[in-house]
Formats: sequence, structure tokens, C-alpha cells
Amino acid sequence: MVQRTQQIAFSIFLFVLSSLSVQADDGGKVIMVLDGSGSMWGQIDGTAKIEIARNVIDGVLTNWDDQVELGLIAYGHREKGNCGDIETLVPVGPLDKAAFMERVNAINPKGKTPISTSVRQAADALKYTEEKATVILVSDGLETCDADPCALASELETKGIDFTTHVVGFDLTEEESAGLQCIADNTGGKFLKASNANELTAALTQTVEAVKDDPEEPQGIRLRARLCGDCEILADGKLFWWVYKPETDLEGKREELDRSGSDAPLFELAPGTYHVVGRYGNGSVYRNVDLVVEEGKTTDHVMIMNAGGVKLSAIPTAGADPLDDKMFYWVYAPEKDLEGDQKEFDRSGSAAPLIWLMSGTYEVRARHGKAFASTELVIEAGKTIEFVFDMNAGYLQATGIPTAGGEVLKDKMFYWVLSTTKDLEGKRKEIDRSGSAKPLFRLPAGTYLLRAQHGKAFAEKEVTVTAGTLTEEQLDMNTGYLKVTAAMTEGGDTLGEKMFYWVLNPEKDLQGKQKEIDRAGSAKPLFRLPAGDYVLRAQHGKALKDVDVTVTAGALNEQSVVMDSAMVRLTATTSDGNEIGKGLFWRLYKVTPESQGNHPELDRSGSAKPTFIVPAGDYIASVSYGGESTDLPLTLAAGEQKNETVTLKTAE
Repeated sequence: MVQRTQQIAFSIFLFVLSSLSVQADDGGKVIMVLDGSGSMWGQIDGTAKIEIARNVIDGVLTNWDDQVELGLIAYGHREKGNCGDIETLVPVGPLDKAAFMERVNAINPKGKTPISTSVRQAADALKYTEEKATVILVSDGLETCDADPCALASELETKGIDFTTHVVGFDLTEEESAGLQCIADNTGGKFLKASNANELTAALTQTVEAVKDDPEEPQGIRLRARLCGDCEILADGKLFWWVYKPETDLEGKREELDRSGSDAPLFELAPGTYHVVGRYGNGSVYRNVDLVVEEGKTTDHVMIMNAGGVKLSAIPTAGADPLDDKMFYWVYAPEKDLEGDQKEFDRSGSAAPLIWLMSGTYEVRARHGKAFASTELVIEAGKTIEFVFDMNAGYLQATGIPTAGGEVLKDKMFYWVLSTTKDLEGKRKEIDRSGSAKPLFRLPAGTYLLRAQHGKAFAEKEVTVTAGTLTEEQLDMNTGYLKVTAAMTEGGDTLGEKMFYWVLNPEKDLQGKQKEIDRAGSAKPLFRLPAGDYVLRAQHGKALKDVDVTVTAGALNEQSVVMDSAMVRLTATTSDGNEIGKGLFWRLYKVTPESQGNHPELDRSGSAKPTFIVPAGDYIASVSYGGESTDLPLTLAAGEQKNETVTLKTAE
């Protein structure tokens, strides 16, 4: 049984390694990564897996193609628990079987399983970004060194010219199979494992046939990019590509043929010349090139972006922690055009952005609230620099109270931060403003005038803001509250509509006019006023009433106004009782004539059924229809609401 198991195992490696030899037979290079972890002492039908591997490798090397260079890397064979235990036992080169097998036979499994780092080391040794490279991974388990082999495989596939990893697995669970299969899948390689001899034979037969097939080279353009000539291939998801026709129209534009957001796209194209544009980062780094596609061939092009990065951050003052919000950055060309403007290259609202730029000199500006800073930076291709702005910024948190000892106001507040000096017109420069009840202003260190408004009440004070420090300022608004309602008569229902109010200064100017402080068209307004005396004027229709009121800071004054008003609704009918719906015009006059003997007109309406709201008293309602007028005497008492009808003979 043991002998049969070894024969099966030998067949596994013979098929795999021989087929790989076929795949790399044009002077290719292969590195075998051999598992030397402690689990390789596990047995299959009584024989240790490491022994099976040694026997199989020895047999395969007998038939190895002399045109294929071979190297050997092992992991986990020298120390227990060391994820860095990876060693190149045989550098890639022409095969010396005796020397190769001497190193294989000396492997003594004992350690961990650093699959990702081992495969990366093999890829680097093969110069996978410049040449075709094949790695054979032989393992019996999962990565045990806190890495993601699947992600690594995708990265190597993107960066590599033609990189492939084939995986051979021993005695794997389903979880272990999934963890290793993705390495092969992500690099276009084969994954081989077996639960029994029949399954193994079928799988290997299919694999060998697939490997022997030499697929035609795709016709088109394969693109990749580097930040600089000797930088690594970019594989971080920040590239975007466009393919255009080379010709431009009368407006200098080219017809777009294709585009891709892949780091290493392959565009399948007809033979011809194409204009290719590559972008890296947020949009400031662009390069372009004209490439030729030949019949049946792939044009591989690595675009040198000639770009570098700058990692920006800011502090409010020296020694403070980095700012983590409310930052904004701009990148400009240092030169100005004839209009004094600078070309903008990029911008970011991140607190600590990484911005990619073409190599060169730039002006970078930073803003934190109303604090600004700028600097000139030099970007070098392939390098990332860091710059920290000292914003010299402090913080001003403002609150308002209605009066000393009152609670902090939670609404209807507005604040301005102004300069302490005035211009030639006596105006102050506005630095910032906020409609929040408890704003936090971010300001350059300095002295300011803080002004606040609550309703019609204003307050201000001079404040000093220190860099890196929070200054809390509270303004006493000296505000009282006037809540107003109205009724047509004493004890009547509160009026819900047709009301308007003014709050006036009780003092009159030389023309006898009173300054308006506030107004409201609400039925039940709440006025926020500086403490003091006022005249409250209320209007209900044509009824006006003035009331003297006193507003106390921090207090609510409720004022009800008795309007002594009345309401009359008028209609007109024919002598047979039919209502007249149009062609009417109404006027309402006072009964008491003026000095000239005329009755003053109080209101008018072109409605068929007007409603007049007036002070209680005696009136004449006049309606015009068909060129003639009819008068109706009215007496209206305070609080009265009545309907009156006029019969028009002219309508018969």
C-alpha cells in the first residue's frame, strides 16, 4: 500500500512539473516554492509527505528540459514559529540535478507556513515585472503568517509581464483548498489536488492537456504604469486608461475607442496606430503615447507617469495633535497668468489627503474654517513627501442668554465675527458668520468683535482667540419676549386670521413718526425684543389699536389686544330674491362726514360677497351695479359678525 501511494504521488509531480516544463520551454525560468513547515511530516498511507515530495522531485528532474532554468525556495525548514524563515536554496539558473537534490534532501520540516512572502520572493527573483515568470508552489496547508495569498496573487498578476503560479496541494480540507486555489486562479495557473487516485488521474490529464495548448497571443495593447523609470509597477487601483484614434478633428479632439479602470488592462484592437492616455490618482497626473498594434501580437507598454505624491495634514499650532476635520486643500501652479490667476491642479476635502502630482513645483494652500496657510512644495517622480501645515488657528464657541442667570438660548440666534477695526466708511470686515445656536468658529489667532442677534436684540463684545485653544464666550442678549393675541371684543374668541402687528418705538421723530422695531403677520406672534418700552400696534381688517407694553429681560410678557372690531358680510339680490353674482362694486363709508362734508371711504371691494372688518360704529355700504348705486345704512357693535343684504331694483 505504501509503495502504491508513493507511485501515485510520484505521478502527481511528474505530470505537474513536466507540464510546467513544457509551458516554459522557450528558455523560461521557474522557481519551485517547497513547503518545509512542520505539517509536512504528516503521512499519507504511512509515508511522510516530505519524503514523497523528495522522491517525486528526484524523478522529475531526470527529464527536466535543459532550456528551462530552475530555482528552489523553501520555507519553515529552519525554525519553529518564525514567519521570516524563508530561504533561497538554489538560485534560478541552469539545472544541476545533484546540487538541487542535495538541497531538497536537506530540508527538515519544522516551522510555519509563510506562503505569501515566499511566493513574492520567488516572483521578485524571477524579475516578474520585466520577464515571463512561473512559480510552482507545493504546500499541504493554509497561510499561517497573517497575510492574504489571494490578494498577493492578484497584485503579482497585475504587475507581471506574464506571471503564473501553479499550486500542488497535499491532503487538503475544503477550506485549505479554497485558500490555495485562489492563488492559481488569480494568476491563470493550475490548482491540483486529489482525494483518491482516480480523481487525481482525471484532473492531471486535463491539466497537462491545457498546459500543452499554446494559446495565441492576444492582438492589442497591454498597459501598465510606473511612477518613475525604476519604480515598481503600479497596482493600487488608482489608474485609468483611454484609447483613442490618433487623428484629431477640426476642434483638436480624438474619437474614443475604449477605456478601462484596471491597473493592467488588455485592449484587443485591430492592427494600427492608437493614442493612449493614462491617468493616475484624482486627475492631476496624465501621460499619453502613440502605440502601434501589429497583426497577431500584443504590444506591451509600461507608461512612466513621472509623478510623485504629497501627504498633507495640518495642526492648529505647534505641538498640537493633527486636525481630523474641517480641512480643505488646493494645489496650484506657482505662476500667475496675465489676469493674476493660478492654474488649479487638484483639491481635497480630506483631513489628511494623499495627492498625486506630476513632478514639479506647486503652491499648496490649506484652509481650516477661516484660517488659511500656504507653502511651495517640490514633487519628485517616484517619491512621496509629507507636509504638515501649522494653521495658527484657535476656536471660538459662542452662546447667548436672554439675561444674566438665564438658560442658554437654543434657537433664533445669529452670530457674526468681525474685524475690530473699521474701514474709511466706518464698516467692519466680516470674518465669519453662523446661524447655529452654539457655533464653533475656527479662526486665525487674533482679536475680533463678536456680534450676536436674537430676534431684534443685539449684543457684541471683543474677544481674543489663541492658537490651539478653545475660547468660550457668552453674550447677554438683554432680551424679553412679547407674545400677542387679539380679540374683537373683551372676552371674545382669539382671532386666528386677518391680524397684523407692529412693534414701534414709543418716541416720535420730528415728523411725528415712530421707528418700527419688528412686525408679524401671524395670529399669535412671539416677538424677541431688547428689554424696554414699546408701542404694540395691532390691525384687524381696518381696525387699528395701539397698546403700550413693557418688555422685561428674560421674561415672557403676554399681551391681549381688544380690537373693538366688527365684521359684516354683504350680498346683493334682485327684488325676487335672487343673488347677484357679478358686476358689483362695494364701498364702505363712515357716517360722520369730514370737514368738507364728504363721507370718508374706509374700504372697498369688487367681490360679489365682500366681508368688511372695521372698528365698531355707524357706516354706509354703497353698491354699484349697472351704472346706479344703492346705499345701505349699517350699525356695527364691537364683536358683532353679521350678514346684510341689499335689494337692487336696477337688477329687475
